[in-house]
Amino acid sequence: MMKFLKNLFSSEEKTTDIIDNSDLNIAIIAILLRASSIDGNKDELELGMIKDISITNLNIKEDEFDNLYSRAIEEEDFSADIYKWTKIVNDNCDENLKLNIFRSACKIVNADGNIDPFESNFTRRLSGLLYITDKQSGLSLIHISEPTRRTPISYAVFC
Repeated sequence: MMKFLKNLFSSEEKTTDIIDNSDLNIAIIAILLRASSIDGNKDELELGMIKDISITNLNIKEDEFDNLYSRAIEEEDFSADIYKWTKIVNDNCDENLKLNIFRSACKIVNADGNIDPFESNFTRRLSGLLYITDKQSGLSLIHISEPTRRTPISYAVFC
């Protein structure tokens, strides 16, 4: 029994999971797809934003995007939660990239100019799972929603 426990916790026996870059891209696209569909409506504007973000920010070639996108749709359709994807992101991305992924998801959530309760809940869960601080999350949401806001916000409140 002791031998089993020693082997279980031994650093020599541990193996590291090496993830393929396409798996990371699929995880990010699946998160963005969930952001687009969390309000019950995937519209063309949001899907176009996912493509633009993937090509521009993730440096995915346009012909490669279609394959990753279809695989991400399958993943997103058969999953009830986002933990699996955020774990892949957390294991393979630094803080700045995770913050950019979060901001991209927030842009998609706010594409229609309205953040409903389901979308608000999604952004809170995503920020927690990606270990985004409340301050970073709040500032990201403010900057993203600013173009659709009727009155300006005083940033002194957040300092």
